[in-house]
Amino acid sequence: MKKLYAAAFCLAFFLFPGKVFLQEKELDVPYVPTKPEVIAEMLRMANVGKDDLLYDLGCGDGRIVIAAAQLYGTRGIGVDIDPERIKESKENAALANVTHLVQFREQDLFETDVHEATVVTVYLLTSVNLRLRPRLLSQLRPGTRVVSHDFGMDTWKSDESSVVMVDEMSHNVFLWIVPANVSGTWEWDLKEDSKKVHYLMELDQHFQYATGKIKSKGQELVLSEVLLTGDKIQFTAEKKEGNKIAKMVFTGLVSGNTIEGSVEIKGGNNPNKKAWKATRNPATMKPLDTETKNNWLRVSDNL
Repeated sequence: MKKLYAAAFCLAFFLFPGKVFLQEKELDVPYVPTKPEVIAEMLRMANVGKDDLLYDLGCGDGRIVIAAAQLYGTRGIGVDIDPERIKESKENAALANVTHLVQFREQDLFETDVHEATVVTVYLLTSVNLRLRPRLLSQLRPGTRVVSHDFGMDTWKSDESSVVMVDEMSHNVFLWIVPANVSGTWEWDLKEDSKKVHYLMELDQHFQYATGKIKSKGQELVLSEVLLTGDKIQFTAEKKEGNKIAKMVFTGLVSGNTIEGSVEIKGGNNPNKKAWKATRNPATMKPLDTETKNNWLRVSDNL
């Protein structure tokens, strides 16, 4: 391979003295512009607004960042490893009069810090998405929207998808909402009949999907209807109270190792609604992306 590059360099120098046209950095993805109709759908699905900060990883000529700024007043940062694309992006932003809202960085997307983003857009390959996935899940805050043109995230299933037809060609658009990490062991007390009753909950999580069980007063309660959207969680548990069944509907906001909200108890001996606060043992939390870091190697991309 080194000999091939050396031969190509010599040929270039001989044919075009004084000019070196070889790409210094290898591109992970070929540059293919996203159609305006697809951009419009990506921005709609992400529900972008003027309070968002949009990162476009592999921004090409900057069209997604620029469109968001023009249409919604959204601040944006475009990242691309190709200096020609960054130069083109800056020129396009100037022509669109949005330079006060956007900036472009010549940078490797795998080294980009995205923790400030509220929206991330990508038009990469599935294999590249999977290499990027652990970074997105570890850096992005719960509730951040990730939108991809055409390529998915393998076992991280999208929360929403749509198809856009342009010139008789179909384009897939996928949306993910970054979930809070709720895995691990949680505990709380609830006052029932003038006594405090202790609850212990164990949650397993696969991206935005969670399952688990609750133990209390010798009963094991299986959770159902678990809904996790960003930092919002809701789940239902049923417990026996003599000859009656009490249905407990928990809702709350996840903040680190705390969930705080309310529980509505329906049926049973004492239907009511009360405040609820659970705390997690930090040592029991597991990473959101527990799959092998090399899982992208087994994925083939269909262009």
